[in-house]
Amino acid sequence: MKVDLSNDFKEKYRNLMGERSEKLFAAIQEDSQEAFRLNPLKANYQNVSYSLDKPLEYSNIGYFGDINGNSIDHLSGYVYSQEPSAMYVTEIVDPQENEKILDLCAAPGSKTTYIASKMASQGLLVSNEINAKRAKVLSSNIERMGITNTVVTNNSPKDFEKKFDDFFDKILVDAPCSGEGMFRKDPESVEYWSLDYVEQCANRQQHILDSAYKLLNQGGTLVYSTCTFSPEENEQNVAWFLDKYPDMHLAEVKKYLGMEDGRPEWANGNPELKKALRMFPDQFNGEGHFMCKLVKDGETVEPKERQINDGLKKDDLKFVQQFAKTNLNSLTQTNWLKISDFLYQAASLDNRFKGLHILRNGLKLGEFKKNRFEPDIAWILALKPEKLKTVYELTQEQFEKYLHGESVILDSKPDFDNKWIGLSYQGKLFSWGRYSNQQIKNVYPKGLRR
Repeated sequence: MKVDLSNDFKEKYRNLMGERSEKLFAAIQEDSQEAFRLNPLKANYQNVSYSLDKPLEYSNIGYFGDINGNSIDHLSGYVYSQEPSAMYVTEIVDPQENEKILDLCAAPGSKTTYIASKMASQGLLVSNEINAKRAKVLSSNIERMGITNTVVTNNSPKDFEKKFDDFFDKILVDAPCSGEGMFRKDPESVEYWSLDYVEQCANRQQHILDSAYKLLNQGGTLVYSTCTFSPEENEQNVAWFLDKYPDMHLAEVKKYLGMEDGRPEWANGNPELKKALRMFPDQFNGEGHFMCKLVKDGETVEPKERQINDGLKKDDLKFVQQFAKTNLNSLTQTNWLKISDFLYQAASLDNRFKGLHILRNGLKLGEFKKNRFEPDIAWILALKPEKLKTVYELTQEQFEKYLHGESVILDSKPDFDNKWIGLSYQGKLFSWGRYSNQQIKNVYPKGLRR
């Protein structure tokens, strides 16, 4: 599909890039590069049906290639489709176990799920999205990937300021932008681009950066990224930020083949801006991106957690323990939290979250119903097979029927008698099944059926 670049866009980049601009315009007309990454939170995570022969140089779980959204690898959270240059943002964040990390503009979840996969279910990740519809997509992607240490919020960045002052060790601002770097991947984005829109985006990004500064702990790291070429949204915003907050400084980031320095001459001439990173599709095998790492001076102060009541009653514990005794090999009670009739393994019990719009706090384990507890799909997607008393491997025919909402009829009485079992296909857990009278009744969520 031909990308129809506006005259304003062409004139702008001819003025900025000279003759090289024609190479950029030509690259925008080429096909976008597809890639995916594996999910090390899953059992035998490299056991996928996609080729791992073309790894990304800068990611030990990223590969060039296209994936099918209906494959078991995708449905079970073993793979995530992500544009190759975008993967490098998480490598710059460099998440560590037991850190407190905020992804302030997180939907649809590409970078958040990558960050979580490197945290190994330790520490706290807060994934925020201001748009309600996109926040739901974010939450569902986190569920599919079996992530347990994340609080998903649907708030304005300013909503965090009074509650989380100097709280986070690392913050990612993958800012909403004019999207110039994605023109060939999303040609429709060209239609709403204008010089005025670029200015609007730059202004909005400054407000987000203001909030991020207040939320970042002393000694913390703020990674700022966009998927646009626009200097107004990139070097100029970073220059503005450094001038406004003199206790912030740019840190070096490693640049691989095809990655380029930031352009001080496109902002205020500050040579430190060379430490930022740019990716142009005429030089790098991916879409257009800008990234930089900013560090806040000072000694880290550990904020004290203000714990809330878990809301659990004696009968609640009894029902969960009965479920576990019958269907699981082991169960550890960690940060259990009851919200309405639902039980969560909470990512945080800190009352700072009170008053925020929370879509998901950690892992949703299940729902309390009359005199019983029923497990949630999120729990099975986060479980390792050895935790379950029974894992039933489906044939291809059974798997396809189950995805359509049909039950599995067994030819003979099986060698298990527990009610709730894990269902697996090609060695990957993807759903609960409810066994009764020689059939596995379908409990796959209707919204996920094919």
